[in-house]
Formats: sequence, C-alpha cells, structure tokens
Amino acid sequence: MQNENLFSKLDKIIKEIQRLDRENPTGEDEETDPRIVKLLDEGDEIVKELNPMMRETFRGRRSTLAQWDSIMRTCDDLEDEKPSHG
Repeated sequence: MQNENLFSKLDKIIKEIQRLDRENPTGEDEETDPRIVKLLDEGDEIVKELNPMMRETFRGRRSTLAQWDSIMRTCDDLEDEKPSHG
C-alpha cells in the first residue's frame, strides 16, 4: 500500500530530525540546521501526498476523518512557525 510507504518515509524523516537535533541542538535565536530545514520540507511534501489519500480512505468514517483534519490543522499551525535558514 502506498500510504504505508509514505508513512515509513515520514517516520524516517522524523527520526533523522531528532538525531540531528540531539547532535547539534540550537537555541531559539540560532539558525536552524539546514539539514533539518530540508527534512522538514521533505516531510511537508509527504503530508501533501498523504492528505488526499487519507481523505478518500476515511471519507465514510466521520470521526476518523475529523481526527485527520485535526492533525492537518496542527500541521498548518506548525507551518506558520516553521524555521527558516539563510
């Protein structure tokens, strides 16, 4: 299933971001590691691919779709706070 592959990729990205952040933590006033910014961008692209698939998969399951929509709103909020570099 393609969704599982995308979730697997997203999981790997999250783990790599955590690893990089542990190795090279930055403060609020410091520039975010460009490798982390790149990984965040990759994660955003995966979520954009997943969203229509999840909406189709859960279209008949209102409570599950509501949970997915809540996750997507959280992602939108995080996008507004996303670090930049350079």
